[in-house]
Parts: sequence; structure tokens; C-alpha cells
Amino acid sequence: MDITPIGLVRNLLPGVPRFILTALQATLGLSPNAAHQDALTELVRLFARPILGTPSSLLQSQENSRRDIPIFGPMWIARCTILTPEIHYEGSGCKLGIEEAMIKAIECLGGATYHGKFPEAVNVEAEWTGHRGEVSWLARRPDIPEYEHYRKLMQEVESDTPTILYFHGGAFCLMDPATHRITTSSLAKHSGGRCLSVRYRLAPQHVFPAALLDALIAYLSLLSPPSGSFHAPVPASRITIAGDSSGAGLATSLMLLLLTFRRLDISHLRFHGKDVDISGNQGMFPPAAGLAIASPWFDISRSLPSVYRNTQWDIITSPLEDPSSPCPAFPPDSIWPASPPRVETYCEASLVSHPLVSPLAASSDHWRGAPPTFICVGWESMQDESEVVARRLHNAGATVMFDGSEGMPHCFAVVPWTQRGFSALERWGTFCKNPDLSKASAAWTKKSGEMIKVEFSELAMSDGRGLDDLTVERLMARERKRRVVLEARLVQQWKRGL
Repeated sequence: MDITPIGLVRNLLPGVPRFILTALQATLGLSPNAAHQDALTELVRLFARPILGTPSSLLQSQENSRRDIPIFGPMWIARCTILTPEIHYEGSGCKLGIEEAMIKAIECLGGATYHGKFPEAVNVEAEWTGHRGEVSWLARRPDIPEYEHYRKLMQEVESDTPTILYFHGGAFCLMDPATHRITTSSLAKHSGGRCLSVRYRLAPQHVFPAALLDALIAYLSLLSPPSGSFHAPVPASRITIAGDSSGAGLATSLMLLLLTFRRLDISHLRFHGKDVDISGNQGMFPPAAGLAIASPWFDISRSLPSVYRNTQWDIITSPLEDPSSPCPAFPPDSIWPASPPRVETYCEASLVSHPLVSPLAASSDHWRGAPPTFICVGWESMQDESEVVARRLHNAGATVMFDGSEGMPHCFAVVPWTQRGFSALERWGTFCKNPDLSKASAAWTKKSGEMIKVEFSELAMSDGRGLDDLTVERLMARERKRRVVLEARLVQQWKRGL
């Protein structure tokens, strides 16, 4: 992804004639997508694809997407740092250290001994985000200390409102809380609350479970703030875990991790010298008030048919179908390919179907005790996996709001450009305000605004898809095997070259 001025010109200029033709066709209602996509969305799709698919090196793409953006407009941003906790604490019984508890959960869900190198804990940076009222988009950020920004943020937060623990998207290797400030400030506005947007460690430099460890540390810091924190303790009943794209996958993995701790009877985690209760009053309450996610990436291996079927509607291009090709195929630089080589940036090939890596692999039983969940998705590559997970959560007894939008591409609600996007973002934020008041529903919204209700049993099963649990398991196993074989071949070639 090359978003430098020169890169944008180089990659967009060849497509100008096509943009003009598509604009004319879409305006006249003559384009192939006109029945389900508005003209502006068609142009956004054509504009975004060459940017997202630019053959720029991963390191350059990372640097481009992590630049600190000047803060303007109706938002309060207070930067903070969650200090490194001890993770090697040797507990006993139901009270464990973070590392021991996470390894137990990884092994429980994976059905095998974990042989990976567990990451060290580090300081986790984050941004408190809130809505700043009665100012224009040109308003500058006051030149005051970070704590004063937090204090002013809290003056505009409504009483008894949620704290949204937010994880940004970016395929686990790109983006930053700074790129998602419009999204998090909008969620804060619609919910009346505040967001803690986490700068978790990125792949390929930091592989699974580094990002999940950072996510857990951020969650624990809300329950039991370390010394020097801006905020007071936040009970789990007032935390909504949220995210978009890969960040939605990470948010869901965090929820699954917390539910797995309960299945393993782990009630307390050692955090900054305290045994923090994560049991929810011995399991009477879920680990959070809700899970609120948009365009979630639940399947690292991209196994299901919508990855290819929805190319017509999406801003994300389909992966190569060549079984001998690594994914993603970035030009080489100092961080990618990895050494020794991997097929995936986020994890080793053998882990792509682990439930904490790809929550699509989690069964309905794994979701017992999950809180109310909001899932927003379009006609995008992630559609099938979103429907399968929504169906399984519903079957597990969770209250699920499945909010689909026909013809809309990936992350249409994250930075909306049409009324359908703004409406979806508002529903997302409204859910975050009071997840416990939500009612189970599943529906697709048409281009006209008409909402078509569907049964949860129909999700990922209608239109001849037939994605029952056994079929999903088979497709994921096939993609895992392909990646394991390819990765072994790449490692052999790498060893011969040493």
C-alpha cells in the first residue's frame, strides 16, 4: 500500500479513463453493479483497489500507514501508556500469571502442546478518544498536557456510559489508532462514552500471540489500572470490546480467550502485583458488556467462497489461486519475507486454523457465555465467515445483532461515505451504548433502504452456499494443509541457501 503523493499518482493515473466510464455508467444506472451499489460506492471501490493492492514493500506500507496524523476537529485524544506487567508469575489453582494462563488457553483450544516462543510483555501505547462537542472540523487541538486532554474528554462523557476497548484493522500488519480516530470518535459520540484505542504490536515483526497479549493487557488495565493511569477502574459490565477488519478478529479472539479462561476455571490473573478477578462473579456475568465488530476478519486462511465470489463488490482483491504462491506476495524488504520464511505474516502456517488466530474455527460450544454481539458486514470477502460466526454465536445462546448491507464493500461503516455507511456506524455506536438492551436480529439492508429479515439458520446456508459446520471445517483444513506444505518447501529452500 503506497499512499505517498507520487505513489497515488503512479497507481491511480492509469485508471482515470475507467473511473470516468464507471462514473457515467453508474450515474445512468447502466453499470453491472447498479442494482446493489450506488455510484459513489462504485467509484470508491475502483479508487481504493489500486491503493490497497499497490506492490509496495511491507515495511514501506507499514510506515506509510502509521504516520502520526495531526489532530483536528470534534474529537478529544489523550495519549497514554500501559506499563509492562509481570507475565511470568507462577500462580496456582485458579490464580495464574498471564503467560501461563494464555498458554493453557492456546493449548486447550488448539488440542496440542504449544511449542512457540511466547512473546515478552512490553509497554502498550493507546489513545483515549472522545467526542468534542461544539467545535468545527478545523478546530485545533489545545496545547495542554495529555492528562488535561483526558480530563476534558471526561467532562463530555455521559454518566454510566460504556468504555469501548477498540482494536484497529489493517491485516494485523498495518494501520494505527491514529488512522482510526474518525471511527473511534464517532463511536464515542453515538454511544455517549469513550474509546481506548490500542496500539498493539504488528506482524510480521511480532507474530501470534503478541497482539493478543497486548489486547489482554489493555483489557486488564481497564479492570485494574496500573499506577499512574488516567482512569479509574472500569467493571467488565461497562466494557464493550470492538474493532474492525483484523482488529475485529483480534477483539473476537480476546473474547474467546476470556471465555476459555472460564472454561479452564481461571478466575484471577496476576497484573501489576494484584490478582485481578476476571470471573464475572463466578461466571454469572460475561467478560464484557458486549462485542461490537465491523467487517470482521475471522479466517486468516481465507477459506470460504465469498473471498472470490464478492470480488465484484469489494475494495479488497481476491488472493492468488496459485497454490505455490505465498500470501501475501509483498516485494522483499528487511522485514518480509521472514527468516525463516513463513507463508502468513501473522503466524506460522500450522496455526492458521487455531481458534485464537482464526475465530471461524471456534465451535458453538466455545462461545457459551458470550455477551450480546453486533456484527456489521457487507457483500465483501469476509461475508461468509461473518455469517458462520454469527450463526454459531446465536446457537451458543448469545444475543446477536447481524447487520448486513447488500452491495457494500469492506469497512464501509468504518469511514462511511454514503448514508448506508453512516447509518451502520450509528447503529454500531448505539449498540455499544447499551448492549444488554439489544434484541436478537438478522437482516440485510438493500440499496433502497429496505431491510430484509433472515433467520439465523439461513446465515451462510442460503443461495446454495450450504456452509454448515462440517463444510467450513473441511475448507479450513484444506487451506491449512496447503499453507503447511508451501511453508515447509520455503523453509527447505531457505536452509539450502544458508
